[in-house]
Amino acid sequence: MAALLETRPPTEGELDAFLSRHEELLASEREEEEEQTRLINSNCSPKLLESKGLALGSLGVASISVGLGGKTLVELCRPIAYNVDTELPPHTFRNGDPARIEELVPEKKGKKKDEGAGVDGVVYRVGRDKIVVAASEGDVELPERLRLVKLANSATYDRMRRTLEHLRRLVLPGDATPNATNWPMINALLGVSPPTWSRIPLPLDGGEMRWFSSRLNDSQKEAIDFCLRADTLACIHGPPGTGKTHTLIEVIFQLLARPAGPETNQPPRILVTTPSNLALDNLLLRLHTLAQTPEYAGLLPPGSILRLGHPTRVHRDLVRETLDWRAANGDDGALVRDVGREIEGHLSDLGKKRGDKGAVKGRERGKKWQDVRELRKEYRQREARVVTNTVRAARVVLATCHTAGARQLNNMQFDVAIVDEATQAVEAVCWVPILKAKKLILAGDPQQLPPTILSKDKKGKRNEKGKEKGKEQEKTKGRGKGDTNASKVGTKEAEVASEAKDEDGPESDNGSLGDGDEPVAETSKKLAATTVDAKSLRPPRTLETTLFDRLERLYGPGIKRVLKVQYRMNERIAAFPSAELYGGELVSDPSVAHRTLLDLPTAATSEDARDVLEHPVVFFDTDGCEFYERAEADGIKSLGEGSKANENEAAIVASWARRLVSHGVPPAEVGIVVPYQAQVALLASMLRDEFPEMTIGTVDGLQGQERDAVILSLVRSNATGEVGFLGEYRRLNVAMTRPRMQLCVVGDSNTVAKGSAYLKKWMAWLEENADVRYAGDEV
Repeated sequence: MAALLETRPPTEGELDAFLSRHEELLASEREEEEEQTRLINSNCSPKLLESKGLALGSLGVASISVGLGGKTLVELCRPIAYNVDTELPPHTFRNGDPARIEELVPEKKGKKKDEGAGVDGVVYRVGRDKIVVAASEGDVELPERLRLVKLANSATYDRMRRTLEHLRRLVLPGDATPNATNWPMINALLGVSPPTWSRIPLPLDGGEMRWFSSRLNDSQKEAIDFCLRADTLACIHGPPGTGKTHTLIEVIFQLLARPAGPETNQPPRILVTTPSNLALDNLLLRLHTLAQTPEYAGLLPPGSILRLGHPTRVHRDLVRETLDWRAANGDDGALVRDVGREIEGHLSDLGKKRGDKGAVKGRERGKKWQDVRELRKEYRQREARVVTNTVRAARVVLATCHTAGARQLNNMQFDVAIVDEATQAVEAVCWVPILKAKKLILAGDPQQLPPTILSKDKKGKRNEKGKEKGKEQEKTKGRGKGDTNASKVGTKEAEVASEAKDEDGPESDNGSLGDGDEPVAETSKKLAATTVDAKSLRPPRTLETTLFDRLERLYGPGIKRVLKVQYRMNERIAAFPSAELYGGELVSDPSVAHRTLLDLPTAATSEDARDVLEHPVVFFDTDGCEFYERAEADGIKSLGEGSKANENEAAIVASWARRLVSHGVPPAEVGIVVPYQAQVALLASMLRDEFPEMTIGTVDGLQGQERDAVILSLVRSNATGEVGFLGEYRRLNVAMTRPRMQLCVVGDSNTVAKGSAYLKKWMAWLEENADVRYAGDEV
């Protein structure tokens, strides 16, 4: 296995520059999001905001109740009186998003809406036909017809800023430098001193190692061993379908089976975090299910698992693992429940309309609101005691990275912090759980989508910065120790590599390539060789440089272990990403290597069915068909240059989806993935009524999921070879690695091949390895 690269400890000035750059980038990101909010609060068309997913109109109140912290939970729906369909249209609202509930006022030309009206809150839970908002402090009185508008998420930025300020006080000398029990881990993360691994005896009883799962392959066992022996830090690189979550679950149980340290017999306390609620609920489901089995139950008795925050979709068996349920329904929560019922009774009276029986009026109404405020105060005091006891009793606490900084975890320390999907989180938010632990385990895949960043530098600025950095690297060549090959790279070769990067964007800080670039192995090697100063702490160029990326650049591949056996895709589907992104080391398990849609128990057996189902990769090439894209009209330039749609391509996608279903593929196992929201809306209008359970969405929305069959619509077809989002190879990698048995690609090979060398190589691979069909025959 690769050893760690030798590093140079950062100076105080470098530490300061690193933290200052993060603060600067976060400030820019916050400013960009606030700018979008200002646009929303301007005289903008409500229909346009709804089409962008930034607002939901024609809503009504379904119910009002009391949630954690005495917050008022307002459940919104689409009343049948005002809507043909009660299901919520496509939108971008997620749990934790700040939002405003305001009156739905008919649009009148020249009339501005009252920006001060409405009730602010946070999205608490998102469902298919309902959305729940936890209203902020204050009286909640709402009209009959409403709309929900997305606001800037300042709370997340405030928490990240405070975390970085705390980190600054820890690592830079000052008058009041705080004490920390996790100095070795912090030093390893900042390159002050390298991480270390102990040769601890892995067997628990002195005999053979006991694995809890019987379905672990050698690369998974090696990664688990690597994490258990780590004193401060370890990374797991999990390509698509390689069982990363399964591996992390084994890591958690192996940790729980050992004492937290040499001076205690108690198992460690573990903080498990992810950047998204969806990924967190997946981990919760796995832990909960295993905790019910005899071999695991002793390690996680009832009350040992606790989920903070608001789960996106909680099965009835999982509700009992959430802090919301425990605080309200646990043995210590009886007094809290009594106060909650009293608050709800008052809110029910206050919610009655004028003229209804029991409606509260005049001074009595003001007194009722005063009673509600007093009861909320008592509710919070009682609840705080219950919450503290509940959290302290848990051995494994699950939270999103942001929620790990919530007041419920104030002053609480953990032995191990695990950050799953770490390559989708900005580094600053990862530091929120990190500072609460002594040891860190990161898991993710740098070859999949990075964090979504709104405030990317303009291309001209990026190019200018890239050139300046290239000059600095030439000046500092040979400064570092260790990798002697770096000093042997010629100046001309470095210039060529630098110029190649300036065409489409700068090199990312992890040595991989940025937006629009190709992950070509030889180019990556040249770039790595020209960057001797990589083995020291450097400020990031962009927030897309994740902690996982930075650590791999700082310490080299020795900082991680790679999972190499994938259990999802037919080997033909996995072949291209394995060769281009994973060094050809991603191999398919025999159980899935040759599996096709014909193996489904519901699959038809006719000749036509075989023609549709037997091919692992299908490519409908629209080159020469004149299936040109169109741009969606967009009146808000700052929200994007306009989404793209392609009606002819959509017709082929819809036709193939119908053929798959007609030959026995369940609609729920067909996923349609496109890079543009306008194409999502178009395809939804064609298929949603016919197949409501079929997934139709963007690449970002399907990350972390899988389907038996995936249809990928590339959309772009133009004379200039512009490919937009498709230029991000990691976005394509996510899309092409979602299917188990069939990947169907629909697109213009001529346009797409002009986008980059990577795309050109992919189009050539499809021509050679897919079942290629002429799209003109399908229309």
